[in-house]
Amino acid sequence: MGTEKVQPAHEVHARLNSQVLLQLQKNKAILAVGFFLSCMWNLAAPIKAWALSRYGFASTSDTLVLELDWNTVVNGRFLTSLYTSAGIPLTSRMEKTRYINVFLDFMVAPRSDLRWVASLLGTNGTFQMDVDGVAKRLSLNGSREVDQFNVDVAPFASTGFPLWGSEVIFDFVPPTTKDVGLHEVSEALLCLKGLAPEDLVNLQFPSNLHPYASASDAAAINMWRAKVFPDLRACMDRRAALLASAKTPADGLLALANELASRYDLGLVNIAGHHQLYTPQTFWDGFVDISGYKSGSVTYQISGRDPSTVLTTGSGHLDAILNPRETAWYCTLQYVNPISRAPNATECFAKFATTLPAFFNGKYLSVLAGTRYNDNNAFEKGTPTQRITPYTYKRPYIAPLNAMTYVNVGNLSAWQALFQTIVANATQTPRTTSNALEEMCLVGDGCFATCMNSSASGGTTVTYMRGGVCQASVDTTAHGLVDLFVDPRCFGSGTSHLQVTYQSLNGVRHTLVINGTAGPVAILACFIGGRPPDTEYPSYVMDMLAQGTQASLVMTKANGSETTVLNFIALLSLAGYMYFFVRIVVYLRKTYTWMRAMPISKRKKAQLLFSVTNSSISNVIWSHYQTSMRCIGFLSFLEWHIGASQNHCHWTDSIQDVSLDAVYVCDVDIFGHFANVQELVRLAAYSWVFFALVFMDRMPGIAIDLKGYGVAALLLGVLPVSLFAILVAEICVLRATVPALSWIHNQLWLALVWLVIMAILRSGVFLPYFKLVKAALRLVGIGQQRISKASPFYSIIFRYYWSSTDLIRDEELIYVPLSILMETHSINVSNVFDHQYFVYGLMDLETDTSDRKLPYVQTDGTIEHPDWIATTDEYYVRIAKRDD
Repeated sequence: MGTEKVQPAHEVHARLNSQVLLQLQKNKAILAVGFFLSCMWNLAAPIKAWALSRYGFASTSDTLVLELDWNTVVNGRFLTSLYTSAGIPLTSRMEKTRYINVFLDFMVAPRSDLRWVASLLGTNGTFQMDVDGVAKRLSLNGSREVDQFNVDVAPFASTGFPLWGSEVIFDFVPPTTKDVGLHEVSEALLCLKGLAPEDLVNLQFPSNLHPYASASDAAAINMWRAKVFPDLRACMDRRAALLASAKTPADGLLALANELASRYDLGLVNIAGHHQLYTPQTFWDGFVDISGYKSGSVTYQISGRDPSTVLTTGSGHLDAILNPRETAWYCTLQYVNPISRAPNATECFAKFATTLPAFFNGKYLSVLAGTRYNDNNAFEKGTPTQRITPYTYKRPYIAPLNAMTYVNVGNLSAWQALFQTIVANATQTPRTTSNALEEMCLVGDGCFATCMNSSASGGTTVTYMRGGVCQASVDTTAHGLVDLFVDPRCFGSGTSHLQVTYQSLNGVRHTLVINGTAGPVAILACFIGGRPPDTEYPSYVMDMLAQGTQASLVMTKANGSETTVLNFIALLSLAGYMYFFVRIVVYLRKTYTWMRAMPISKRKKAQLLFSVTNSSISNVIWSHYQTSMRCIGFLSFLEWHIGASQNHCHWTDSIQDVSLDAVYVCDVDIFGHFANVQELVRLAAYSWVFFALVFMDRMPGIAIDLKGYGVAALLLGVLPVSLFAILVAEICVLRATVPALSWIHNQLWLALVWLVIMAILRSGVFLPYFKLVKAALRLVGIGQQRISKASPFYSIIFRYYWSSTDLIRDEELIYVPLSILMETHSINVSNVFDHQYFVYGLMDLETDTSDRKLPYVQTDGTIEHPDWIATTDEYYVRIAKRDD
């Protein structure tokens, strides 16, 4: 095969500055060492990524458990949600208040509209509940029951009602149709619970009735149902239909309650009950997370025992469930036919089912039997009929929530001053600080006799009447507080009394009575909770307060997926740098094998070695695997800025204080990348990643000269990253204030902003700054070597490549350094032979034994190249004129 003479596009002079050649020769050893160190540095990329990244999976949620005291202040945001979910209507947002007020609103004061009914779902195995009301009547059809009762009660007017043994009851609480709630009707409660009379008679307290096994007992139950629960079967059928057709069983039960209330003129307001009090409330704040919900969640839940167990334990308390059930006991244990003296439950139900519950309830107006009692002040005495006397329930006043105010808070010193002020005002004498309090007795129902007087040791006593018997409770709650409410307004106005026993300095004991105060329980509640005593409370509140809250507030917060996502990004980028490591190893091995296989002269081999060591191995891998390396690089860069700027959204530390509303914030440290030496090291490292992502493919050959590489990395990496990191952080801060952008994940927003900035930097907008960078590069001796348009390298590489100004030729070249080609994406160096690049491939010179390899081998040294090609340290390459 003949020789070919290959000439450049323009005449090229091969004479180079001898001093430059000498300097290049001296740099060969340094270059080799530098290449080795560069290889080691890049091979250590996974280790560097591990050291610079932020790992460590944090808990996705934290839980705080706080034991509640009566004076624990609970935040308004939680209470607003809790009250709303319990069906307690609010006209405005709830303010923070003490737990005793919340407790009274849920467990004592009837404030829940309808929602309390949901607590009855699945309770057909529960005998008594906190939401069970007092027994105002038995049947849903009140008019029918009242008419029947008036007929059935007449025979007892002259004799009273014989109950147990020789016991005769003369007081009774007749059924009524006025001011009756759904929870105060026995038939309504049984229907809502899904509790049949056949099951009621043996629930908790077994009776002698076995209606499922005995026909006579079943007949007795049917008689009982016909007398006082005539609409129960139809109601139970309707219940089953609604629960089956409703979206949820609770919805079906609420619909049933609405129907019953509307049809039978019954009220729907009741206490909310402990089920509603203990319902968890979850709040979502922040941005839309990967779960589809907002990123920040905090759940508050009050948990503990059912406070009403203080009433339902033992023999139970009087309510709409217990009262009618007493008839079943009476008819199986007490009643016998007056003639045959034989038990007859059916006959008993027929005679007494309508009247016995009324007298049973009236019995406890004068009998106190454990948890079975009636508060005497809850009833109004009616006009006697011969020997029997009716009593009706009073309607207690419940102060509306929107009218609530608070009195002044004080301390023990203020408490001492309070009683002294009361004495001074009542006696119309100057306040005497030497008076010593012995007892402050809050007297209800005229029960002065149960005040403890001098034996109270400066404490507070509450008195009231249950079952006709005066009772006294020593306050162990308010007296132990250091922040009780001390204000004369706590005594309010009403029909009760305040008795103050104190001792003057001369040892004389004095007793002062102030009339017209509010109820004693309401006054005590004011001392603890701060609300004026406008609401009337039953005496069992004292039993509940005495046993303590027995509750805790559990708060569970989660800040979102940011920590998990950040760790995932960091681990993914770490895996990417392991991939980078593998690619470097494969590249070095292939390059070494290729060089050994090249059948060329020693001089050319030296040039090849120089070009290989003169190239940037990191640039080689980045250019040949652009897609994967850009993904890896961008993820690692994103992870860096998230960590450097501490860009995360979280619940503030104030959430640990349950008296404060939970606040979710997004924090960004705009100068975090300058925070310390470690962050500056990270800034330098990831600035190079930024340079590689945005500019590397636009600056071929920039890594060949160390000076130019450093200037480019500084001006196109460190400087823009330092400035744009501040801008991006500021944009993230701004974004956190715009609710319309909350649908974008916080870290996704950061990524999108950086992508926009990178796109702008690669556009014409950035050209003025790039001209300044070129000027700076010229100052350090780096310029652009133009490539001839006649050469395919013009399209493959770029219009030019960067080189030392000492090596730049005036004419456009068709030959380019091999080190440049090695850093070019589409170039396969194994296609290089004899200063030529064979676009369509070169046969394997080591293993291929075919004749096709011979023309390539035989052309070595036969094709004429410019003289300067042989005298340079770099191995220059042009596109082969033909590919045989």
